[in-house]
Amino acid sequence: MKSKRKIKLKTPHFQALRNALREILYLEWVRRLRAIVQAQSDLLDTELTQEENLRLREELEVKLGKNKLMIKSSIIMCGWCRHREKDAVYNPSNRQWFCPDCYNEHKEEILSAKSFIY
Repeated sequence: MKSKRKIKLKTPHFQALRNALREILYLEWVRRLRAIVQAQSDLLDTELTQEENLRLREELEVKLGKNKLMIKSSIIMCGWCRHREKDAVYNPSNRQWFCPDCYNEHKEEILSAKSFIY
C-alpha cells in the first residue's frame, strides 16, 4: 500500500470476526516461532560437523528473522503496543500497522521513522 489507511469496524459482529481471525493468525505465528526455536535447540544434540551445524543455524536465524518481520509488518497486531483487538492504521513510510491510540499518541515518532521494522 502506498498511502495511509485506517481500517475501522463499527459492527460488534465484524469486530469479533476480525479478532478471531487475528487470533488464529497469531497462534499460527507462535507455533512457527516455537518450531524454529525448538529446531535451534535440537541442533545442540546433533552429531553434525561444525560447518553443517553453522549452516543450519544460519538458516534457522534467517527463518526466525523473517518470522518476526512478518508479524511486525502485518495487521495482526499494533506495531507499537502489540495489541491485537483494536482497529488499525497503516503507515506507508515504515510499512507497519498501528492501533489508532498509538498512532495518535506517537505520530511524530512513527512518521519520522522511515523504517521501524528493518
